[in-house]
Amino acid sequence: MYSVILCGGSGTRLWPLSRKNHPKQFLKLYSEYSLLQETYLRMRKLMPMDRIFFVTNQDGYPNVLEQIHEIDHDYEVSQVIIEPKSLNTAPAMTCAVKYLLSEKGADPGERVLFLPSDHYIGNVESYLATLREAFETVDGYIGTIGIRATAPETGYGYIKKGVGEQVYFRVAQFCEKPEKSVAEEYIRSGEYVWNSGMYIMSLDTFLRETRAHAPAITAGIEGSWSDFIEGFSSLSNISFDYAVSEKSDRVIVYEGDFGWSDIGSFDSLAEVSDGTPAETRHIGIDSKNIFVHSVNDRLIATIGVENIAIIETADSILVYRRGRAEEVKKIVERLKESGAKEIEYDHVK
Repeated sequence: MYSVILCGGSGTRLWPLSRKNHPKQFLKLYSEYSLLQETYLRMRKLMPMDRIFFVTNQDGYPNVLEQIHEIDHDYEVSQVIIEPKSLNTAPAMTCAVKYLLSEKGADPGERVLFLPSDHYIGNVESYLATLREAFETVDGYIGTIGIRATAPETGYGYIKKGVGEQVYFRVAQFCEKPEKSVAEEYIRSGEYVWNSGMYIMSLDTFLRETRAHAPAITAGIEGSWSDFIEGFSSLSNISFDYAVSEKSDRVIVYEGDFGWSDIGSFDSLAEVSDGTPAETRHIGIDSKNIFVHSVNDRLIATIGVENIAIIETADSILVYRRGRAEEVKKIVERLKESGAKEIEYDHVK
């Protein structure tokens, strides 16, 4: 079995910590390790080092190597696959499949786990048990990991569970990020899980289903590796959800409950951090429900305020009312429109 860690995301909802050239997967947010390193270390508990691969872009390549070599000096550079262009998850996964088959001589029947590089897992042993079960039972299906939904989150996609079979459910439907009222109905019904973006399948299942539902994505996969890479930039910018899994009738979901978060916002970071990080110096007078994250360990004092988050870096400060973390991406859009250097250059040391 293999794992392929996808690390091309930008994490705009975590600005000003996450920047264009230093996105959230490379940040140390709740432990001594970055999100990328945490993901890799979890995979090391599941499989040997030589079975763990990364897919990233040219800008991310040095960061991936530097961070993995910090914790595993013998990690092979050939296991970091460089996309010529960031084109979402469907092309990234295809790139990895082609590389494993063409350059590493993988057996088409080998099973592979595709997973994001920037998630939080609270109960690692339960998480690994779910993955082992999926590796053992996925057979000729596309398997995905659904998270037991505990709250009407509007920042997550959902999966509707169909018929239960053995240790998994048939997928009845993939659902977009819902409005609050719709999410509340999902929770009441008990029929939905959060979409984690993790997939397990064999290499030949990936090729079969992708050829059936998104043939343009695999159009050049029969040629040489160099020819595939040369034509890669012409592939569609599309997620695997949209391209394949929403169309296929061969998708199953394993329901997991292991303290998962995609850390897609500062509100979710506050939850996994159990409040304000211990290393941040905060003095609050008549202040309630305050989340503070200071990169430079500056003293931050609040008086007479409640339900706010304060994020401080070397060049920017973000203050917002908690519960509106999803709107941080609007700030990023404004910065892009104005050409502000704070969107592109990471001054955080």
